[in-house]
Amino acid sequence: MNIQKEVSDLTINLKEQDILDRFYDRLRWPKKYPWGQPSIEVIKEDQEPHQDFFYEDGYLDVDKCIQYYKDGYSLVISRIGWFTKETTKIQNLLSKFYNQNINCNFYFGTGKKTISFPPHSHSYKVLVKNIYGSSTWLINDKKVKLTQQKVLFFDKDTTHQVIDIHNKKLSMTCNIQ
Repeated sequence: MNIQKEVSDLTINLKEQDILDRFYDRLRWPKKYPWGQPSIEVIKEDQEPHQDFFYEDGYLDVDKCIQYYKDGYSLVISRIGWFTKETTKIQNLLSKFYNQNINCNFYFGTGKKTISFPPHSHSYKVLVKNIYGSSTWLINDKKVKLTQQKVLFFDKDTTHQVIDIHNKKLSMTCNIQ
């Protein structure tokens, strides 16, 4: 089984407005999940994640979050494996293939102000499925363009960074321990 090809061949039919509309289910988005993982973060100019768009009750300030996106900041939306039937199918396929629970996140941005974190690596493998839009990645000093519904896969300890978003984009990143 070629898992990358299988994931690439599975279409996720999401548009920008679909993501923005889901933010209005504000109680779906606590500042942190019970296990401590943030639900949504914004990557600001310092290339660090921030969460200054939550009310005192610990749940999402929808308008402020959406404004960050419209202003051009990239958002990291965590634990989206159950976001739609298509994302669930991919998460389940990967979980079964790797015999472990796979955590998937969305990276949602326009590229106008911020794009990504600085070059970094992880102690786990990463599979990225582009849903719409396109971006250029730097993976171990090699530029790679990721476009509609295509997949990138890189092993643990691989240095990577998104260096350009060519138009509005949504990608699904799956962390494989």
